[in-house]
Amino acid sequence: MTASPRRDTSPVGKSSAELARQVLGALSNGDVPAFAALVHPELEIRTAKGVRRGKDEAEEWAQKRYEHLERHYAIDELRVDGDNVLALVRTQYVWRESGLVGDEQPTVIELRFKDGKLVRWAFRDDLAADRLSPADSDGG
Repeated sequence: MTASPRRDTSPVGKSSAELARQVLGALSNGDVPAFAALVHPELEIRTAKGVRRGKDEAEEWAQKRYEHLERHYAIDELRVDGDNVLALVRTQYVWRESGLVGDEQPTVIELRFKDGKLVRWAFRDDLAADRLSPADSDGG
C-alpha cells in the first residue's frame, strides 16, 4: 500500500496571525502580487472612502501610492480569535528618499481569513480612538 501524495499547496495550514503578518507585510512593502496571492475572491475592504469587493478592486486599492511617501504598518499586537484578527498597528508614513517616518498614527484593522485567504479588511476607527487616549496611570 502506498501513500497518496500530499496536494496541500494552499496557505490553509498557516495560522491567522501568520497570514495577518504576510498581508500587512506585503502592503507595507508595496508588493501587490504578494498581497493578491493572499486575497480571497470574496474579499471585502472597508475604508473611510467606501467598500471595495473582490480581487480586482483589492489589487487596485493596494496599488494606490503617495508621491513622496510610503505607507507601512508596524505591528504592535495581533489579537487572534480563530479566523479573525484584530491588528493593532501604527500606520507610518515614511519619506521615500530618506526612509524617515514623517508621521504615524495608531490604527486598528479587522482582518478575517477564509480557506487561508483574506476575506475581510476593515479599518476600525471606533477601536483606534481608544488607543489614542492615554491610560490614566497617575491615579487622578
